[in-house]
Amino acid sequence: ACYNGDPLEYYMEVITLLLNTWLGYKENRTEDALRCLKQQASDYDVNGTARRREDIKILMSHLSALQNSNTNNPALNETMNYFIHVELWNGATLVLDKHPIIVKTMDLDTKIMACFLSTVGRCCRLTTMWELICNEQDLLKGV
Repeated sequence: ACYNGDPLEYYMEVITLLLNTWLGYKENRTEDALRCLKQQASDYDVNGTARRREDIKILMSHLSALQNSNTNNPALNETMNYFIHVELWNGATLVLDKHPIIVKTMDLDTKIMACFLSTVGRCCRLTTMWELICNEQDLLKGV
């Protein structure tokens, strides 16, 4: 689908689908695996337009931002928003796993918090869920 002259919008959908599946495996969510993926992507010359190369470069730069341990990094919000925009859901949960404190900056409505925590419970590490609950003590008020 990527190289048969299909429109550019399908190209990113295919890449996102493949990357989403790849990130679904726990062993692919480590810093070493992400570094290896970035190296493979930079070595691979994308057939076609400069826009395709730029799309891959942007995607890889957001994945690379997760290797930065600085939790005050404003790029984390940008990375989370980008992953949500391109519907890279396993990328979004990877952001949460690496930097759970980002939830404080997301301004989630209390009404959707149960659904959000359910998703985090299914897709993230147990320690991520623990940190989220510890950081959202107001949710436990009156329990």
